[in-house]
Amino acid sequence: RELNKDYRDVDGPTDILSFPFSDAEEPGQLPEPDFDFPDFYCLGDMMISVPYVMRQIENDRLYFSSQKEENNAVDPHDSLSAQFSDTRGVSGAMATEYNLEKRIGLLLIHGMLHLIGYDHIEDDDYLVMVKREEEIIDEWKNRIATLQSAGEVS
Repeated sequence: RELNKDYRDVDGPTDILSFPFSDAEEPGQLPEPDFDFPDFYCLGDMMISVPYVMRQIENDRLYFSSQKEENNAVDPHDSLSAQFSDTRGVSGAMATEYNLEKRIGLLLIHGMLHLIGYDHIEDDDYLVMVKREEEIIDEWKNRIATLQSAGEVS
């Protein structure tokens, strides 16, 4: 909460904060590094509040189980829902992901996109970032499925 207030002027907890080391020229396009280490490129730092993420997992689990009990079926993955909602991108994918390690993996996608210049403050930027998150999540799922079918992971 304190870091969120200091760096984003938001007085409340958050799951992840990203601190890019350089400004992107545009989302996904970083300037050439100022050093001569071809195999090294540090994008920045990320901080995840694991206790907050654990609380959010429990809150989401309770919310979605109560919605099922009340027959108010909520599909957090429905991308045809309201265009500017938390049901798309990493937020939507996380909504029913109750495994801490998997949820942190989704947060890392979100945080990495911040490190390379994506943001979601303005509506247009939100749509661009969510679209990229969904592309990465789909690619991630496809790669995992391929590895599972090859017997390389369980």
